[in-house]
Amino acid sequence: MAVIGVVACCDTKYHEIVFVRERIKASGNQPLVLDISTGPYIPIQADVSREEILELGGYTWEQVHSFEKSGAISAMTESISKMLVKLYKEKKIDGVLGMGGLQNTVVCSAAMRLLPIGFPKLICSTIASGYRYFDTVVGDKDIAVIPSIVDFAGMNPINEAVLGNAVSALIGMTLYGGQLIDTHGEEYIATTLMGITNDTVMRASDALTAQGRKMISFHSTGIGGRVMETLIREGIISAVMDLSLHEMTAEYFGDYGYSKGADNRLCAAAEMGIPALICPGGIDFACLRPDELFDDEEERGYVWHNKDLTHTRLYEHEILDITRTIVERLNRSKGPTEVILPMGGLRTFSYPGEFFHKPETIKKMKKIFEEGLKPEITFKTYDMNFCDPEFADICAAEMTKLLQSR
Repeated sequence: MAVIGVVACCDTKYHEIVFVRERIKASGNQPLVLDISTGPYIPIQADVSREEILELGGYTWEQVHSFEKSGAISAMTESISKMLVKLYKEKKIDGVLGMGGLQNTVVCSAAMRLLPIGFPKLICSTIASGYRYFDTVVGDKDIAVIPSIVDFAGMNPINEAVLGNAVSALIGMTLYGGQLIDTHGEEYIATTLMGITNDTVMRASDALTAQGRKMISFHSTGIGGRVMETLIREGIISAVMDLSLHEMTAEYFGDYGYSKGADNRLCAAAEMGIPALICPGGIDFACLRPDELFDDEEERGYVWHNKDLTHTRLYEHEILDITRTIVERLNRSKGPTEVILPMGGLRTFSYPGEFFHKPETIKKMKKIFEEGLKPEITFKTYDMNFCDPEFADICAAEMTKLLQSR
C-alpha cells in the first residue's frame, strides 16, 4: 500500500480534496492530506494540519495569520518545503500530488522541486496551459503536470474526469515507477546538444559508448544546461563533453530568448574539478520567437528554424564578448580542462557560402582563447567544420585522453 501525499488548501479546495482522498482510498492506497491553507476558515480536517506544517518552518499560525498575503504564502512555501523533504527522508510518503490555481501551484512546485528526480510528483493546475512560462510549474525537476481545464470551485463532470486521471497517473507512477537516480558508483559523462550540433555530438557520444562509457545528454536550449549543472554539483555527472554552449547567448542578452534559463553555464564543472572538454558550438546566433525579434533584426540577418523560431545572427563583437566569458569561467577550473575550436564553423549552415560562415570571427576567437586561457588549460584548433565527421572523432578521442589523464 502506497502513501500518497496530497498538498492543497483545505479552506478553498475542500471539494476536490475529498474527491481525491476517496479515489486514493478506493485504489487500496493511503492518502495523506497536507493543508497549505492561509485563509481563516477550514471546512475539512487534514492529516497534517497547517499548524504542524508552519511549526516545522519556524512559524505559528497566529504569526502567519497576521501577515499580508504575500508574506503568508512565503511562510507556507518555506514550511511545506521542509515538511515534504522530512516526509520523504523518513519514507513516510511514496508520491505527492498538488492541485490548485496560481498560489497553490507555486507553493506546491517550490516544495516538489526539493524532492529528487524519479520520486513521483504531479501537479494538477489551472495555470498549466496558455501563454505561460513552464518554469513556473516544473522548474528543473520531473514534475508531471495536468491542466485542470476548469477552475477548482466544486466538483463537476470535467474535473472529476481530470482529477480522476491525475490520481490514477500518480498511483501508477508510485506503484510501477519511483526509481531514483542511482549511478551505482559508475562514471557518467554529460554531453550537450541541439539540432544544429546534434550529429557531431551523437557521433562522438556513440564512439565513447562503444568504449563502455556511460553517457547522459542534455538539450542545450535553456533548461537542459541548467539541469546538467545541477547534476554535476550533486555528483551524478563525473565528466562533461560540453560542445553546445548556445545557452550562453540568451544569458548574454539578459536571459532573453527561447534558450533562456541556464545562466552561469560552465561554472559547475569548473568548481567541481571534473574533466571537461569544451567547444563553443552554437554561440554565433540567438534563437528567437517572432515576438522577440531584435529591433535591428533585418540588419543582423536571420533564418527560420521552423515556423515559430528564428536563428538570428550575432554581431562579431557579441560573439567575442561571449568568448571572453567562456575564458573567464574556464579559468576557474580545478580539474583537467580542454578547449577545442573548429576554425571552419561552429554549427550547421556554417560552411563556405552558407549563412553562418564566419571564419574571420573564429580567428579572433582563437586569439582570445590563446591569450586568455590559463596555462593549465589545453587549447587546440582544427582546420575543419564542427559538422565534419572527423571533428566528432576528434572530440571523442580528446575526451578519452582527458578521462585518462586523471
